[in-house]
Amino acid sequence: MLVQDVIDRRLISGTNEPGATVAVTVDRIYLQDGNSPTIARLFREHGFSKVFDPERIGVFFDHSVIWPNAEIAGRIREAMVFCETLGVQVFRPGEGISHVVAMEQGWFEPGSIVLGTDSHTCTGGARQALALGMGASDAVAAMITGETWLRVPETVRLEVVGRPSPAAGAKDVMLHVLAAFGQEPFLYRSVEWCGEWPESLTDDAAATVANMAVEMGAKCAFLPPHGSLAGQLRPIPAGGGEGVIHYRIDVTDLPPYLAKPHSPTNSHPLDASAGEAVNYVFVGSCTNSRLEDIAETARVLEGRQVHPTVHMLVTPGSRAVFLEAMSLGYIETLTRAGAIVTPPGCGSCLGTQGSIPASGDRVLSTMNRNFLGRMGNAGADIFLSSPLVAAHAALTGEIPHHSDLN
Repeated sequence: MLVQDVIDRRLISGTNEPGATVAVTVDRIYLQDGNSPTIARLFREHGFSKVFDPERIGVFFDHSVIWPNAEIAGRIREAMVFCETLGVQVFRPGEGISHVVAMEQGWFEPGSIVLGTDSHTCTGGARQALALGMGASDAVAAMITGETWLRVPETVRLEVVGRPSPAAGAKDVMLHVLAAFGQEPFLYRSVEWCGEWPESLTDDAAATVANMAVEMGAKCAFLPPHGSLAGQLRPIPAGGGEGVIHYRIDVTDLPPYLAKPHSPTNSHPLDASAGEAVNYVFVGSCTNSRLEDIAETARVLEGRQVHPTVHMLVTPGSRAVFLEAMSLGYIETLTRAGAIVTPPGCGSCLGTQGSIPASGDRVLSTMNRNFLGRMGNAGADIFLSSPLVAAHAALTGEIPHHSDLN
């Protein structure tokens, strides 16, 4: 059980068994601009002025990259000054989404404990790190002491057998798992993915799977060694074991999937919604904004035009992704096709800055969640898909058939 293996190495106090509360040391902490002002206020109120190690704490300004009004501009400026006075690492607007950049920076070291003030910190499980999202108060305590507490989760081993169809990838398998199981089997549990399919994933695809652990209701997730990590990290065995809950899912010839409003668990095979109109397509977020996602979108759009009724945004997850996509010609391809390529960051995902959908809009997004009002307008309907499906929808103005994906 990987979660208990990691806790063992960082244990300060408590019994390392499922259900028990333990105290552990942490390796890294990162904040995002949405809660940085709250954290700054807590520091002031309690008279804190130092952190346990400035080099192991980072702050990302990713949710608000292009400030839409004076109030947000003032909040962000105040947070920047606070972070600079602490001497921690500051990643300014345009450098990218925290989880994407943290992966690029090598912060998710195998066996480490990483805390982030965003629920999708679980992305670090792609590198076999125990990566935990938490709120502002717990983050402040960890920043001061270098320690945190948690209830040791039970372990669920999710064995994936078979291979999906060529047009189905990591996002489709995730949506299928959510449709098949819901959240109940995974609530506050550590999910260990195992089997030939998860072992075959690229680094980018593995990050997509780990990222959506929170949509499963999980406390954390661990992917097996994959891509550049194969042969370097501990494999995850299939089957159960003492204290391990075992589930098995067959993805043989799995078709692409789509999540309908207003939950990622409201998913079904793509063809069940084929032909339905969409007029806003968003490719981005910490789930699907990496280079492979941008490349796949550009491949579909190359030499073609976004449908005149579709508003299409593409938001790279980091400056490194943006620059690599530019050098490979993807940014030019997308721009010539009529997509709007925005600066790196969270972009439209959080719904506090553009482009916010209009009432009545039908949005097809590569985000991780499609809750009512997620993108800033409860009058819009949000569907979730892979970048491949989203790109094809942008060309036609409607949800494609499986047979249309090539």
